[in-house]
Amino acid sequence: MPSLIDVRIETERLILRCVEETDADAIAALMTSDISRWLASWKIPYTREMALKRIEDSRQKALDGEALPLAVVEKRTGDFIGWVSLYRYAANPDRGVVGYWLGQPFQGKGYFREIGAAFLQTGFRLFELAVIEAGAQLENEASFGVMRSWGMREGETRTDYSSARDREELCRYFEITREDFEI
Repeated sequence: MPSLIDVRIETERLILRCVEETDADAIAALMTSDISRWLASWKIPYTREMALKRIEDSRQKALDGEALPLAVVEKRTGDFIGWVSLYRYAANPDRGVVGYWLGQPFQGKGYFREIGAAFLQTGFRLFELAVIEAGAQLENEASFGVMRSWGMREGETRTDYSSARDREELCRYFEITREDFEI
């Protein structure tokens, strides 16, 4: 497997590349309560130091071949606008899970729809996964729209622990198989 630190995906308007220390200020600024409320492990207030620690941990997971943590960057401006990650489940290495967010000023522009095929293709290829899933709280219709735009089908509903809020939360999961994606 090539180093996940070096992965770079380009679409018409965006570049996806491994998160780096230079993203910390933008991450801290974009991580508002309106974003954090939908994310299981992103507490607020989100400081630059928290961002640096997450970046360091995420880059190490990429070096270890466990995760693909990518900054979403606008080509036109070079600005960091969000984060998309793929993690392999340790207990089930044939399955991966995607997490993602965009800062509020960048939502509703079709950015996640634009990266879906290229991101999933990269994930299936690099991790040799059978299934990629994503989940969201039951009220997060925008996230379900992203999942559907990526060709994912609705799967199970289950509780997951949110470290950001220190509680279990009911989430609906969607998934796509390698076979579904290659059709």
